[in-house]
Amino acid sequence: MYFQYTLKDLQERSSKKEFNYITFFAGGGGSSCAYKLAGGDVRYMNEFQQIHVDTYLKNFPNTVHECKDIKQVTGKGIMELTGLKPYELDLLDGSPPCSAFSMCGTLAREGTVHSDGFGKTKQYSDGKTVTNIEDLFFEFLRVANVIRPKTIIAENVEGLTVGEAKQYFNKIQNTFEDIGYQVVAKVHDCSQFGVPQRRRRVFFMGVRNDIMDTVGLNFMTLSSLFPEPNNSITTLQGAFDGLQYDNDEVEMLTRMWKETAYYKQTCVLMPRNPEKVITGTDYHPKGWHFNLKIASEFQPSPTITAMGATEKTAGVCHWNDDRKFTLGELKRVTSLPDDFKLTGKWEQKSERMGRMVPPLMMKAVADAIYERVLKPYKELNNG
Repeated sequence: MYFQYTLKDLQERSSKKEFNYITFFAGGGGSSCAYKLAGGDVRYMNEFQQIHVDTYLKNFPNTVHECKDIKQVTGKGIMELTGLKPYELDLLDGSPPCSAFSMCGTLAREGTVHSDGFGKTKQYSDGKTVTNIEDLFFEFLRVANVIRPKTIIAENVEGLTVGEAKQYFNKIQNTFEDIGYQVVAKVHDCSQFGVPQRRRRVFFMGVRNDIMDTVGLNFMTLSSLFPEPNNSITTLQGAFDGLQYDNDEVEMLTRMWKETAYYKQTCVLMPRNPEKVITGTDYHPKGWHFNLKIASEFQPSPTITAMGATEKTAGVCHWNDDRKFTLGELKRVTSLPDDFKLTGKWEQKSERMGRMVPPLMMKAVADAIYERVLKPYKELNNG
């Protein structure tokens, strides 16, 4: 059964202030939905794209925040803004972009992932650019080394764990250790945690060395912090049950999709209502359009990407209607609340969800680290 919640639920659970957290690369607030569901109180948010900040503040107003490149952010500055002192923060969260290692492109189709993306400039939909995005993970840990949070959670693309990217993965782990944290990493599929979307991501859990000793953890037991997968899979049929539709949006998506080459060359050849997800490359005469997929109502959605979420690009299509998913459907696929507010144009709203950490997945991670680390530490130190 699909787990539904509202922004009011987030406000009520967050008011318990079971733990405090800071979030970097916050996007529109997907990870904050998770931490608030888990009882977390946000102390600071950083995101360098204003359109994402607008969405975040629309849902979580009055959050202390900075809209700037993390390379311009200092731990000292954050502590001055928040009143926090070193070692006081419970959890530092971040999902540094690492598109150089994404599994979604041509290299992934060929079964390889390597560092050709190193040193290149990435341009975002709002026109902002970032050079050397592979440095951002280490900028995140630079800030952590000053603030000294008890725990660190970071999420990233699965491609970090394979091929030449493994060297980068190892460097990340070594940097955690260099700044005084034990770290463990594991790939999880979000569909195993109540999210109606197959989305494989690697999650890093870091615990400060002195906290490890206090709560009785060691390197051998650290991996047990990760939550156990749920054997119950949420299908799209179950996730979309009771969803309200905007007929104008459905008509717009249908009209725009039918104008594309993806539809005319491939989608028209693909069967509707498939029992399992089908891919465009199996139907295009030349084997093109491998990113085009028709979902099955009997399964979770394939991975929703930032590029594939827009109305005219290859991506995931509805199993019966000739269109991409509506914004309401994308909220359910991403495990956002129905009343979550999005800002910007349609394509910017859908792109934002394609970049988000699914809240139900991250909540499982947050619950685990709270119950096994933060709560015991708090009890041992008399709250």
